[in-house]
Amino acid sequence: MDKETINKPATEPNNSQCGIFARGIVVSSTADAFERKDGSGVTVRVAHELALRPGMALFEQWLDPKTDARVSVQNLEVKKFPQLAEFKTVTLHAERYRVDDSKRLIITKATVLDSKV
Repeated sequence: MDKETINKPATEPNNSQCGIFARGIVVSSTADAFERKDGSGVTVRVAHELALRPGMALFEQWLDPKTDARVSVQNLEVKKFPQLAEFKTVTLHAERYRVDDSKRLIITKATVLDSKV
């Protein structure tokens, strides 16, 4: 066997199978509207709490009501926002995340995958 055959991977990794996955039950979905400091408009923070084993995770989405039709705001009150079905199992493929001081997982960018449960 030559060196090229040995060092060559058998298959290319599939990005959908790599990374951090969080699977849990959706406990709540809330939304808050904020006025930007620079005065350029309003932004909406949508937070979904997931019950994991063990602990909790928070899936945050920051949305612009001007460009995203799923969100509607009236006088800093959120009228409509994307919600995950409560008390249903959901799987997230986390692309960006952090852990806060209380050791809770906060996912800031993820893809929602279909769940089999």
